[in-house]
Amino acid sequence: MKALRLILDHPVKGNLRLRPLSGQESQFKPRDFETDAAHVLKIEKDWLESGTWELVLEWEHEGRSFQHTQAFGVEEDNGLFKTSLYAEASLFHSRHPLHCINH
Repeated sequence: MKALRLILDHPVKGNLRLRPLSGQESQFKPRDFETDAAHVLKIEKDWLESGTWELVLEWEHEGRSFQHTQAFGVEEDNGLFKTSLYAEASLFHSRHPLHCINH
């Protein structure tokens, strides 16, 4: 399960908005959020379509208004390994000749 985790300096309660930036259908409304005891806000990304999204958080703390905006990407998870992670290891093995123990 993939999630976006934000760590804040103090407990936060406010409004959260997600806006698609790469052509996805906008079907999500603002909703309330609250950080946990360690001031961490965890937003599950499994239910979002793949593409680029903008997260907007709005809250008040000690009589002052705050806003945080952040863009993030959601990749389609097809259950396969990314080839870039293993390509270098494969190339390393193909560069060296095979050695026979028996002559």
